[in-house]
Amino acid sequence: MNNSERVFVFALVVAALLPFVSWVLSALGVPCRSILDEEGLRWLFRHINDCIHSRLVMCVLCCLMMQGVIKESGILPLGRAFREARFLRYLAVYAIVFIPVLLAAAAPESPLLSVTGGFAGSPLLDGLLFLGWFSFIVFCLCYGHGKHESWTKMLTHGIRSYPLFIPLAIVLSFCWQCLAYMNS
Repeated sequence: MNNSERVFVFALVVAALLPFVSWVLSALGVPCRSILDEEGLRWLFRHINDCIHSRLVMCVLCCLMMQGVIKESGILPLGRAFREARFLRYLAVYAIVFIPVLLAAAAPESPLLSVTGGFAGSPLLDGLLFLGWFSFIVFCLCYGHGKHESWTKMLTHGIRSYPLFIPLAIVLSFCWQCLAYMNS
């Protein structure tokens, strides 16, 4: 058993024990909510799906996809890529599309700014990380496809290289949600 498998098994054991730990702690009078009482079981069955579409799972999935497209597209080393005309053409198209969108979104009357008109707490700031990830993945896919690389091979390389990362993220998300429920 390698280290990533050990971490995954440890996280599974912790996730399996958390409901019982919450029950024991609440029975001992510790101020925490039990996951195994009526209200806790209703919460558990209503919110178990939240683990799959949590921010942690989405971040891990995006990072694995990005790692795969970077490695398989041939974009690294960047010094070599910057000397290719095809890379510079893709970069120009990327800049022509992406920069005006950001400038329009940051305009003073943009609906993507916060209620106060600033960036803090704005929808633009909330979606900027995903928009950056997505656009970079598309850029690498287009660049790698020009080198006759399969899109599915590029997108799934990171997931195939680290197959336990997504289930581990789901289990950690479950643990986090259980702890949040116990302390609420």
